[in-house]
Amino acid sequence: MRFNAIRQFYKKCIVIGIYERRLHIRSSTVSYRSDILKHSINKTFFAAKQILNFSNTFHVKREAEIMSEGQIKSFTVDYNDILEAQKNDSVLIIDVREPSEIDETGKLPGSIHIPMGDVANTLTNLSEEDFVKKFNKSKPNNNTKIILSCRSGKRSGMVQEELQKIGYENVYNYMGGWLNWESNQN
Repeated sequence: MRFNAIRQFYKKCIVIGIYERRLHIRSSTVSYRSDILKHSINKTFFAAKQILNFSNTFHVKREAEIMSEGQIKSFTVDYNDILEAQKNDSVLIIDVREPSEIDETGKLPGSIHIPMGDVANTLTNLSEEDFVKKFNKSKPNNNTKIILSCRSGKRSGMVQEELQKIGYENVYNYMGGWLNWESNQN
């Protein structure tokens, strides 16, 4: 908090009479004794800190409650999970790298390629028929397990957040991405 914000806060307190005996009003400005100001600032920051701690704790607990009966579900996968997913036709693996990157290295085996900026639009606006024609895979619904991959896991993590916001509940990020896949091939 800046000094002016604190000053405005205590002006309001004076109006409702909370601190009127400690503070002196002089032509619409408030003059403070330094010891009272220090004490008041400490009290204000302590209260703000408590509120922030409560808020953070509440959100963490709420997220934990949302996930399967109090157990926090990890939305990342590793190399071994990818190997299993490649054997499972009900899992959709999407490589979100740019076309130039795919041209250079090829896409992740068993995946379809949709560039990062097109994933949400493709999944929401492409018809089932057009999706099957284009990717030779069934279009995922909101509960289909989707694994996203990029070069290292950063961009796919951003796409993961975007898909979760529009209602896809079973979206995973392959941490390490192509770099991890490639290093495990040697």
